[in-house]
Amino acid sequence: MKKLIVVFVYLMCSQVMGQTLVTSTPFELFGDHIFIQLSVDDSRPVDFIFDTGDGLTVLDTDVAAELKLEPDHKASKTSAQGRLSGALIPHNKIEVGAVKIEDIELYTTELTHLEQSVGRNIDGIIGYDLLKNYVVKIDYEDMMLKVYKQEKFDYTGYGEPFNFKLVNYMPCMTAIVTLNNGEVYEEEFFVNTGAGTTMDFNTPFANKRDVIAKTGEHYSYPVAGIGKVETMHYEGRVQKFSFGTFDFEQLPVGISQAKHGIQHHKKAAGIVGNKLLSRFNITFDFKNKTMYLEANKYHEEPFKVNASGLNLQYDKSMEKLLVHRVYENSPAKLAGIKQDDELLAVNGKPVSAYTLPEIRELLKDANSSVEVKVSQYGIEKVFTLDLDALL
Repeated sequence: MKKLIVVFVYLMCSQVMGQTLVTSTPFELFGDHIFIQLSVDDSRPVDFIFDTGDGLTVLDTDVAAELKLEPDHKASKTSAQGRLSGALIPHNKIEVGAVKIEDIELYTTELTHLEQSVGRNIDGIIGYDLLKNYVVKIDYEDMMLKVYKQEKFDYTGYGEPFNFKLVNYMPCMTAIVTLNNGEVYEEEFFVNTGAGTTMDFNTPFANKRDVIAKTGEHYSYPVAGIGKVETMHYEGRVQKFSFGTFDFEQLPVGISQAKHGIQHHKKAAGIVGNKLLSRFNITFDFKNKTMYLEANKYHEEPFKVNASGLNLQYDKSMEKLLVHRVYENSPAKLAGIKQDDELLAVNGKPVSAYTLPEIRELLKDANSSVEVKVSQYGIEKVFTLDLDALL
């Protein structure tokens, strides 16, 4: 027994010696997005999305005005979603717990359209400015973001290491995809915690390989990121998606038709998003271009897909939850729900009793029924949807 205690203490000491923890801060997983609290120039706590696909720190224009941060000049920037119009605010300080990052350039732009889709306020987005200065671990089981010093960092966990390239400030890893017709491709994929998807094919790869025709049953809907412009997006399945020793079979995936930004990038076949990444606890070491993936308790959970045919988002006031699109041949379409209907209640509870991710999860519960109340042309109607997975 004494020997076991000595071995345990030795292992614990080795971990401490190899890793200098600077701060550990809780995060909220809202749907498929990681929200952390930080301060800008000693401000009140503000809510930022932590996004490994974010090459520039973004601040919402309304928040910038509230904090009295004056833009230096207007500018257009290239982001993951394409060209953005906004303004630059130089020489700022960001604090995340005990972590202080000085002299950061903030890019301020309107994030309302992103809030409508995500379903909550978004004060800003941060990624590369934190990742380039520190080793960052995302612990999805404990909902903690752990930040370590880069100097002499020695990973001591059980995770599988993956080398990555940095392309436009974004990590890019190698993975293997098997399409439904048996075609196999070993390609590069961006690793993007800010994307609420499992894996998406980028437009150039999807069009070159005719991926839409090779993913079986599929449906489409319009999407818009921080760049506002909507483009059609398809959902289907692939036979298998693999990286290292990890395999995901019959994985539901997205197929982009974007004409700008990360999803039109020719150097990567696609992106791996947070719906898949959250199945792991992940340590990012940008200095050594290595990440470590530890399968967590969510690793074997099934991937649910839309089973109602409803695509929902809030109006600009964030007070009304609207039907943004109704998919063809879906339970919602067959029931008579229409685009621009206002969703009032789900299973007898007002929409205000739920978060948008909670409603979306209820509408993925295939082989069950859900009751929805909508306002259609000013008339309240109640529909019972027999949920059936669209893929």
